[in-house]
Amino acid sequence: ASTVTDEERVELARMNLKAGVKASENAAFDTAKVYFKTGREALGSRGWEGDHRTMLDLCSHGANACFVTGDFDSMNELIDEVLSKDIDTKEKYRVSEIKVKSLLTVGKANEAINAALDFRRQLGLPAP
Repeated sequence: ASTVTDEERVELARMNLKAGVKASENAAFDTAKVYFKTGREALGSRGWEGDHRTMLDLCSHGANACFVTGDFDSMNELIDEVLSKDIDTKEKYRVSEIKVKSLLTVGKANEAINAALDFRRQLGLPAP
């Protein structure tokens, strides 16, 4: 039995990210979700420490694919995962945008406005 190295896991995750992005570009969002999930699984529980850029992209693109397919539970899990990480606030922009769009989609305009204003404050921008 062969052992998969960390380098091979990162490479597998990056290949799945690339395939997921390509699927998304072709509007195959259900397929894209599978690639993004497989990529996250390849990185495993240490993904944020091992290759945080790839994990961020997998989660961000994954959240968008979930949003487009109406899988709001999975989308919210991915958004919460990214928002909980101690990373630069600017790196959280993509999932914050998806969060606001999803709240608007389900008719929660006040929550969407509050989420957008909160993110502006985190960026150090003026917000009423």
